[in-house]
Amino acid sequence: MSEFLTRYPRHISVVKGLQDFILREEIELDHLSLMVKIKKDEIISTLISEGFRRVKLENKKPTQIGNGFTKKLSKPWEIHVRLLDIQHGFIAIQAEVEISRRYIQHIQSVRVPVIYEIESILKRHSIEYRIWNAKLRDYIASIIDNHQIKLNAPKLPAMPWKAMIGFGALIATIYLLKFVGIIR
Repeated sequence: MSEFLTRYPRHISVVKGLQDFILREEIELDHLSLMVKIKKDEIISTLISEGFRRVKLENKKPTQIGNGFTKKLSKPWEIHVRLLDIQHGFIAIQAEVEISRRYIQHIQSVRVPVIYEIESILKRHSIEYRIWNAKLRDYIASIIDNHQIKLNAPKLPAMPWKAMIGFGALIATIYLLKFVGIIR
């Protein structure tokens, strides 16, 4: 299994001229969003052109627009993106890296919010954005330095749902046939 390495802003400067530190414990609170002022369909087509696909089942956030999007990264990781409706024509983009939903370990996997992975997509497609800090309720003017984050894959090999269901059905069928007396 592989590990996933990323960065997340640590020391930032906001538009009002203040500086702030994002503590390591605050990363999981996901205070940062990429704010864009374009149509929802443009963002969706950009994500799809980058290899993202719609998520069928997910925990939706209160202001989420439709379903989220995922893209497979190196096994067992995937990136999950949500679009949130913000007032005044803005759309917030939030993303996290987690163990792929194809595996049982997804349920209790480690996850971390990411900014730079989505920022690079927006830059590649020339989409203007700003980074919003919900805790400070202000835009980030500059990022001075970053946390280095390393996600470790689970110790047990990633177990696909489909294979586990097939194996369970096979065992159940064998026991059913034994119970009915067809096999001994």
